[in-house]
Amino acid sequence: FDHDPKAIRLDFLLREMGQLLSVDQRLQIVRDLAETLKYAHQKRLYHRALCPQSVLVQDVAGATPRPRIMNWQTGTREGTQNTDTVDPARRTVGGTMHVEEYVEDPGLVYLAPETSQAEAQHGPSLDVFSLGAITYHVFSGLPPASSVLDLADKLRIGQGLRLSDVLDGCGKQLQDLIQYSTNPDVMGRYGTIDEFLQDLDTVVDELTTPEPEATVDPAEARPDERIEGGFTVIRKMGRGSSADVLLVRQGDSGDEMVLKVALDASLNDRIAAEGEALSKLRHPNIVEWQRTLTVNGRTALLMRKAGEKTLADRIREEARLSLDLLQRFGEELIQAVDYLDQQGVAHRDIKPDNIGMSQAGTRGKLQLVLFDFSLTRSSAENISAGTHPYLDPFLSLRKPVRWDLQAERFALAVTLHEMVTGITPRWGDGKTQPSMLDCEATLATERFDPLLRDGFTAFFAKGLNRNPLKRFDNAEEMLRDWRRIFEAGAAASQQSADPFEAVARLATASTNMAELGYSIEAQNVLEAMAIHNARELLAVDRVRFRYLRGVGDRIRKEIRLKAKALAAIRPDLVQGRPTLHEADDDSASAGAISVNELAAQLLPRRPAGDDRPEETALAIYLGLEEVEGSTLWTPLGVAANALAIDRNDVSAALLKARERWLKTPQLTELRNHFESLLSTQGGVMTVPELASALLAMRGCASQDDAERMRLATAVVRACCEAEVHLERLRFQEFEHRPLPLIAVSAELAEYARRLGASADACAQAEPLLTPQRALETLESVPAPQANPALSAQRLLRLATASSQRAALSSRQEIYPRGMAASLALRQSLGALMGVRFLKLKDVQDRVAGRYPEAQPLPRRPLLDTLLSDVGALLVWRDDAPAGPGYVPSTQALGPSAGSTTQYSRAATGMERGVSVHDTSTDEASAPAIEAQKLEDRLAYAHKAGGFLVLTVEPRLAHHVEAELLRRFGRQRVSFDTLMLKAMRQQADAMKVNWNVVLMADGAAPTSTDWGRLMRLVHKALPQVKQALLDAAAPVLLVNSGLIARYGLMPLIDDLRDEVGRPGKLGSLWMLLPMAATGLPTVDDVPVPVITSTQWANVPVAWAKNLHRAASAV
Repeated sequence: FDHDPKAIRLDFLLREMGQLLSVDQRLQIVRDLAETLKYAHQKRLYHRALCPQSVLVQDVAGATPRPRIMNWQTGTREGTQNTDTVDPARRTVGGTMHVEEYVEDPGLVYLAPETSQAEAQHGPSLDVFSLGAITYHVFSGLPPASSVLDLADKLRIGQGLRLSDVLDGCGKQLQDLIQYSTNPDVMGRYGTIDEFLQDLDTVVDELTTPEPEATVDPAEARPDERIEGGFTVIRKMGRGSSADVLLVRQGDSGDEMVLKVALDASLNDRIAAEGEALSKLRHPNIVEWQRTLTVNGRTALLMRKAGEKTLADRIREEARLSLDLLQRFGEELIQAVDYLDQQGVAHRDIKPDNIGMSQAGTRGKLQLVLFDFSLTRSSAENISAGTHPYLDPFLSLRKPVRWDLQAERFALAVTLHEMVTGITPRWGDGKTQPSMLDCEATLATERFDPLLRDGFTAFFAKGLNRNPLKRFDNAEEMLRDWRRIFEAGAAASQQSADPFEAVARLATASTNMAELGYSIEAQNVLEAMAIHNARELLAVDRVRFRYLRGVGDRIRKEIRLKAKALAAIRPDLVQGRPTLHEADDDSASAGAISVNELAAQLLPRRPAGDDRPEETALAIYLGLEEVEGSTLWTPLGVAANALAIDRNDVSAALLKARERWLKTPQLTELRNHFESLLSTQGGVMTVPELASALLAMRGCASQDDAERMRLATAVVRACCEAEVHLERLRFQEFEHRPLPLIAVSAELAEYARRLGASADACAQAEPLLTPQRALETLESVPAPQANPALSAQRLLRLATASSQRAALSSRQEIYPRGMAASLALRQSLGALMGVRFLKLKDVQDRVAGRYPEAQPLPRRPLLDTLLSDVGALLVWRDDAPAGPGYVPSTQALGPSAGSTTQYSRAATGMERGVSVHDTSTDEASAPAIEAQKLEDRLAYAHKAGGFLVLTVEPRLAHHVEAELLRRFGRQRVSFDTLMLKAMRQQADAMKVNWNVVLMADGAAPTSTDWGRLMRLVHKALPQVKQALLDAAAPVLLVNSGLIARYGLMPLIDDLRDEVGRPGKLGSLWMLLPMAATGLPTVDDVPVPVITSTQWANVPVAWAKNLHRAASAV
């Protein structure tokens, strides 16, 4: 340390200024000395002759004098070399063996009695003694003894220095600290400075504890009042059947904690049992226990806070969660229950009121936290402990009658159902005890998202089955099926293969969100905002999308950016903006003229007096003029009869018009566009579809929708008529009702007719088919072999457009045109959830937006009756704050606050404690910690065996592969090599030329050659599987591309389930290079891992060995 001319020795300080030192200053001097010695001991350096004469004190005039230890010439340092290879004589570097010769006589009374005989390695015990003797002097103001002989007498009589001999009112903790550190028996002395410091903390508590202050009973505490233990009450959070729960702040700390105090001493054991259970649990989704203490003679638990609101609060306020939150919250809750199962702890009262919503991490990401474990020690024979309707009503039917883990998962399933729908399931009439009925649960399926309805229905039917043997076997199985619901929904809403710009160019005002390529989560959010089509999307200020409440960043960004791109590509769809025609004054010169201008070119321009009947009939034929009996696609005979002229004359006029249209450059260009458009739409479109696409591409000056469609249809018909004159027709019209089909072949037109008939059948289903079911039905319709597969959105749209009675909802459901208003309202309940106020028109618009071709909703009061009949949680209020309108029914929203048993009469659990993000770790060490976590996991997996998938950045794949092989002694197996070898052996056995096989590998997936190749693959597959399971050493599987190419993921399912079983391969790790983070995939095909324990990402830090470098420091 630097020289300080104002510093003085400690013995001088104590003699001259000792009376002026405060208790805090004395404690700090001792602590600084102890911390310095601790640091030196960690470096294996020992002073061995510490006394006040060897301590220099700086800043003596300041509030905190700083002691510095000097005179280390008596010290020793232990060698750090390996004791097996280094000469014993060189293991210690030390000062003189006669340390007392280097200490002034007054300093000898601070040395341990054994100092002159002690070996150099006994340095720690010598320093502990000296520290204790100095502490004696610091607090008493006197040296430990007048001489070495006097010191020996004091040590022998008191078994160490006794501060109470010279200091009145000496506290017990301070007395013990000095006596234990100066014990003449080395074995009875503190072994390390650490032990001294630990007991010094208790001395600090003893000496600095303020005088007892006035406190109040926790049961009567009000904000800002103090309760025993140094707690200041912030507010009372609730009272349960066993405890009061308070939000408190301890001491001067700003941290808010939750204190749960037993109502009376008779409940102490119950609260203590809860604390004991929580003390063993460490999980991000379970309340974090801090300590168990006593407050006013009653047992209390101090816990972290679990957020400002409970899940029940969120459900009551908003009634619905966005799908991304729903998926994540469901996973978190199921994982928490799975963890409890693994730890052998039962919650016994899972419900939304006992689940907090906290913000975790620096970005404040919401997460669920399960609390209130007050029933965890309830007897299994007590089947009434818990809360209805979350308590399994079928426990009384068990043989024997007792609570079990199936009941825990039943409560979990009810809670999940409430998260999805806002209400709990019911049995029968909802009043009779379910165990008295012979029926299964009635699920609120109309509240399920249409794309997820099948998955949710199957999940809850299983989770709530009255027969526990037919429920989920464990929480892990629940988690797997929960994830599959959302995976299936995502697959069903896969985006079109066309670029977004191509989709946007063809979008119309009524194009729905699925057709715009929005994910299922985004569709769910947009529906909650009453946004069903492109026009409604672009009518919303995009700032609203940036600040959507309760929606993940990914979904907000998806909604906002796609809306921004659509507005840029199609400004004509933005309300208040000009049409495409009006927006681009140069469009005509560029050839891209508007629909109204194209329509004006269809007939010759003649003077007003030159009226030719055949041309007027042609105008009727095209739909440009309307007469009785005419339509958008009027037959030639009707046009001729309308003017009482010969049909042949009209035919002749049509032939001339075809030749003229064929030579019109603008129509020629448009026909080329139609050819391209048809190729992107599966080769077939209905006339309204093609007309709408034309309006989207070219725009129209007219703002009347009927007029716009009439003009566009006329242009479409003229293009079809002109195409007839070509030797090779690129497209043509085919008869269909009510309007023809435009297709590139008769086979595709017939395919569209069959799809339409199938859609009509789907529309008649009761209840409505989910989009997945409808899609499966349509996909079963045989398609022309040469035709590429249509996207899900195109298939649904073509089928309904080609039907006679079917329509497509904004959420991709097929429903009947003119569907009853009551049914439309029932199916739209999800769109009415989570809204705090709705005007009459809002309700009508939301339902009409989802089912535009259903019967319109009636006005009040009939609508009130309909809402009540379908179970909508809305009531009309004339005195609502925002004016007359519908508001959520509080009575209907009350299932979360269910009645409870005598064990849990109300929601005790406002102890919403939460895990706190640990910011103490240096950011620089975070990568090393992440790498160490993987290292520990790999070591465990290597020892325990089983199946593990590892994903890694492609650039690191070879390095990580080599490291895994070197470090864990694995056998490298290339799946592709193994597969090809087995295929070749099968081909040889079947006498198939290998070159033929190679050629088949390049064939189209729909070809016969590819089908034959797949038969060969599946013949070789058992050999591959057996070779892997018979491997002599643990396997590292690499080069797995053929698994995805040949659709062999079921093999991974089998390997995952069989690896690690007796008689099978003990361990198999699968290394997958992946450019993106997330669940493991092979060429974008998901690998079937069930839980997060079966896969891990290899961080860059592990590849760089940062964890091992850190451990070596």
